[in-house]
Amino acid sequence: MKAPFRSALLVLSTVACLAGPPAAAQDAQSETKPKFGPDAVPMTDDRDYLRRAGAPDFWAMMPYYTAQQTGSACSVASVAMMINALRGLPPLSSNRLVTQARVLNEVDDDGWKAATAENGDGVSFADFAGLVQRSVDAFGLDATVEVFRPKDTSPETLDELRRILDENERDDSDIILLAYDQGTLTGDATVGHIAPLGAYDAETHRVLVMDVDRLWYVPYWSSDEKLLEAMVKPDRSDPTGSGLIHVRLKDARLKGRTAG
Repeated sequence: MKAPFRSALLVLSTVACLAGPPAAAQDAQSETKPKFGPDAVPMTDDRDYLRRAGAPDFWAMMPYYTAQQTGSACSVASVAMMINALRGLPPLSSNRLVTQARVLNEVDDDGWKAATAENGDGVSFADFAGLVQRSVDAFGLDATVEVFRPKDTSPETLDELRRILDENERDDSDIILLAYDQGTLTGDATVGHIAPLGAYDAETHRVLVMDVDRLWYVPYWSSDEKLLEAMVKPDRSDPTGSGLIHVRLKDARLKGRTAG
């Protein structure tokens, strides 16, 4: 999130998606500032886990990896990836894939449409959780939607986060959407953001963030400790930070059978 945009988690009472220094300042920094800060490693530099492990969620989402269609649409792009991944490839030529425009049309929430339009204000974390549930319902997925909102970075909270991440990595019947301060991971401006979790390496305690801010980023690895810090980072409207949303199919055997 680098341009002066707002989107899904952090500005005032919203969750921002893009924010940062003015374009002139970015240009001045671009010749010396690395693409990523010290707490993020781009996937292009580290593919080992994806080669040796199953990484089921990564491969479920990779065919549908998309860029947010506006500076404030990280929430919609993340939901579109999640729906496609959990549905699987539809069986018939008449079956459409799920686009960001289709998500907005199917859920048909004027507030979400306005919040994710160009220069929109974004959605709060609480509202986003509700919109994820409505998206699941709109596309006929028989799935549960669980919210994890950490209150601190204590060892106990980190253990719980690791449990959730490790459980999610077992197969592709569930997807996690992360809501976090992007700059904490990438080294850029402090701004709230939403992106799918691509993979979790429990041995090294690293997460792969499939950032939908494709104007600036590729997927990147960061530590689960840093992710926790990014999720609990306070903003001006909500000192409790944000968290993650875990969507899981009740019956993984139904994957790929949803038409439409």
